Amino acid sequence: MSRIKSVVPKGDYRLEVLLDNGSSVILNLESRLQTLRFGMLSDKEFFKTATTDGICIRWGDLIEISVTEVFQLAQK
Repeated sequence: MSRIKSVVPKGDYRLEVLLDNGSSVILNLESRLQTLRFGMLSDKEFFKTATTDGICIRWGDLIEISVTEVFQLAQK
């Protein structure tokens, strides 16, 4: 399984997710901002605080997306 090398918040609630195998995924979260889980990300400054530990994308201790889920969300 690939690991997340870095995550770069972009405009319009997109994340560029760079993987350790050299590939990247653009994850568009804009359509999910109205959900209970991702609603806090509508705050643009909070959205920009995305980090990774290689296994998950995290916004503090409040929201996380696993590497497996990154692939699932990117396909939708």
